[in-house]
Amino acid sequence: MTIKLHKFGPAWGLADPSPFCLKLESFLREAAIPFEVVPFDRTKSFAKSPKGKLPFIEEDDGSVVGDSTLIIERLSRIRDIDLDRELSPQQRAISLAFRRMLDEHLYWTAVHFRWFAEPGWSLLRRAFFSRIPWPARPLAEAMLRRKMAAALRAQGTGRHAQDDIGRLGAEDIRALSDLLGTDTWFFGSERPTLLDLWTHAYVAEIVVPPIDSPLKQMALGLANLTAHCERLQARLYPSDR
Repeated sequence: MTIKLHKFGPAWGLADPSPFCLKLESFLREAAIPFEVVPFDRTKSFAKSPKGKLPFIEEDDGSVVGDSTLIIERLSRIRDIDLDRELSPQQRAISLAFRRMLDEHLYWTAVHFRWFAEPGWSLLRRAFFSRIPWPARPLAEAMLRRKMAAALRAQGTGRHAQDDIGRLGAEDIRALSDLLGTDTWFFGSERPTLLDLWTHAYVAEIVVPPIDSPLKQMALGLANLTAHCERLQARLYPSDR
């Protein structure tokens, strides 16, 4: 029963440049669920996705499921997996709130510094648009950048000044560090919880790519958080070190 995982693929020394793809792959690895990666295809991957986004999975019965959080919830339910089994109801509630913070707030601040600030935009263009032939390349860049700008503005982050975006994102990162404290894994769990997978996905996507930002500066100044990131990277992606 091998799952087919559709994602972007390796970039900047990470298994994927998307925190959504990265957290899903980390879940599959931590839960020991067999999977194979389907190579990304610019013309086919998004068209096949049920939500028009990556990641998504194909199951043995032909089911196609999108959205990383919904996929993790579905696989946990049907395969009787609970990475939060050691947590109390109160700890589960805190974990959920922090995961929502990462997905619905920190993500968008990171998007800003990749797509609309330097050096992020120059590095992103070189990494992900260089294979698109001329003259389609500048058209693709402009179209996707307009799409991301509209999404950022609709979500709200795009309405803020850059200094405020950096400060708000850095506060999220500081909160993660404060919650982790001196524990190896969140809440003193003996094994990684869902929040550990989420945190690694977002922190790694901020500190590993060669993109400087207030978010990266904050994360690199928090020794417990960078150690946590390195610890989970070594646990789940040993061959990538």
